[in-house]
Amino acid sequence: MDAEPKNTAMILKHILKDKYLRITAAISVFVLFLAGIIFSFAGPFNEQLILHFDSYNGIDLLGGKWQVFGILFAALAILAINFYLSDFLYSRDRFLSYLFIFSGLLLSILILTAVSVIIYVN
Repeated sequence: MDAEPKNTAMILKHILKDKYLRITAAISVFVLFLAGIIFSFAGPFNEQLILHFDSYNGIDLLGGKWQVFGILFAALAILAINFYLSDFLYSRDRFLSYLFIFSGLLLSILILTAVSVIIYVN
């Protein structure tokens, strides 16, 4: 009987093994989904939402509800790329791996803040 080697090419295996990476990745995904849930259950909006404004020019970017969800999906894609790069670089340089995961957490917190401001303004 020939023993076949086991295929251990599991997706994100280093992130699942390391406690700090696992917890940080879970928190960042949770915060991003929390932003989506908060926005989806927020009050009735007009057809046009204020997406960007400043005190000098006033309102300079309007959009619909689906554009806000587009921001959330783009953040989810960036988060997935960060997770993949973190897993890929884990065996070479753990510092970069931690840097990618914690930058994903920072991104999730910033997206939650941006969605909260969009809800507050509208």
